[in-house]
Amino acid sequence: MNIKGHTIKDGCVEGEALVLTMPFSFLGDFDLTTGRINDLHDQAGASISGKILVFPSGRGSTTGALIGFYACLFKTGPLGMIVREAEPVIAITAVMNNIPMMDRLDIDPLAVIRTGDWVRLDASNRVVAVEKKMALREAG
Repeated sequence: MNIKGHTIKDGCVEGEALVLTMPFSFLGDFDLTTGRINDLHDQAGASISGKILVFPSGRGSTTGALIGFYACLFKTGPLGMIVREAEPVIAITAVMNNIPMMDRLDIDPLAVIRTGDWVRLDASNRVVAVEKKMALREAG
C-alpha cells in the first residue's frame, strides 16, 4: 500500500513501524539512554530505536528538539517519523536532527499502519509504502 503525504524533512528510510496512539514528546516520553517508552505511554517498554515512529502529533517543550539530538547521537532515536499533523516542536526536531518525517497523509496513518508493519518512508518523494506484518509472515 502506498500513501501520499506532506514532507516535513526529506530523506528515505525503511524499517519496522512502532505505532503510538498518544501524542509523543522527546522530552519525558522515553528514556534517552535506552530508547524505551516510559510507563505513562500506551506502548510502555517498547523501543523507538531504529523504528519508524507513527503517532498522532507531537507535544511539549522546545527542549524536545535537543533531546532528539541526543537520541540521534546515542543511537536511541527513530529512523523516521510519520504523524497525522506535525506541530512546530516535533517538526523542528525532525529538521534539526535529519530525521525523515511526513504528515498529512491521504489516509490516516494510525488507521492503516500497525506496530510491526514494514514501512518505507520516502519523504523526498512524498510517499509512504506499507507492507502489512501478516503479508510478511506469509511471504517468509
